[in-house]
Amino acid sequence: MKTCLFLLLAFITFGANAQEWRDSLSVARKSYQNKEYSKAFRYYQSAQKKAPKSVNLSDEMAQSAYKARDFKSAESIYRQSASEKKSPNDRSKSYHNLGNSQMKNKDYQGAIDSYKQALRNNPSDNQTRYNLSEAIRRLKDEQKKQEENKDKDQQDKQDQQDQQDQKDQQNKQNQNGQPKDQKGKNDQKNSGDSKNNQSQNNGKPSNPSKLPNKSVDRMLDNLMKQESATKRKIGGNKGSNATTNSGKDW
Repeated sequence: MKTCLFLLLAFITFGANAQEWRDSLSVARKSYQNKEYSKAFRYYQSAQKKAPKSVNLSDEMAQSAYKARDFKSAESIYRQSASEKKSPNDRSKSYHNLGNSQMKNKDYQGAIDSYKQALRNNPSDNQTRYNLSEAIRRLKDEQKKQEENKDKDQQDKQDQQDQQDQKDQQNKQNQNGQPKDQKGKNDQKNSGDSKNNQSQNNGKPSNPSKLPNKSVDRMLDNLMKQESATKRKIGGNKGSNATTNSGKDW
């Protein structure tokens, strides 16, 4: 009696779980059709956890994650799915989708490796071959851009260093006064001015109000001669009735 009751309870529980994962799968597929991809992905995950081991929902689950733009989850599921597939054609599809997820994540080197794996399992897949060439092109563009950015960073650092060196030189000049070249020019200028002043002083007396000794002597002689002539003139006129002027006529 107890055994029958146990079996009955187990059957009921199993049936309930089976119904639950089927319900989750139904909601997941309906949500996917309605383009509710995030909701579909959650219900696919729930259905896969509760489904029997023989039920594999990885492809549908990964596709819903990809559509929901959850590329990291899609990449993880496709990678596991590719390792579990038995058929070369099925493995090729999983590696192809894995490469697509890696392309979305801008992992171009990873995508190249995945597309190559897909072509090894299905060499006639032209879509995979096209995707491989596109992944190679994008990887080269990315590497070129990285090199350009590296060169630009190095140039920016060099420009900053040059500016800093220039500022340091200016600060050094300000601390030490005038530059040596300018100081030498000023010294030469001052020396030239001094020589010019000296030559000018040698060309004429330093005190223009003073006369040379010979000029003074000649002036005094002339004055004395004029005075003597005046005295003689006055002496010659004493006998006349003319009156003399008092004072000097010079």
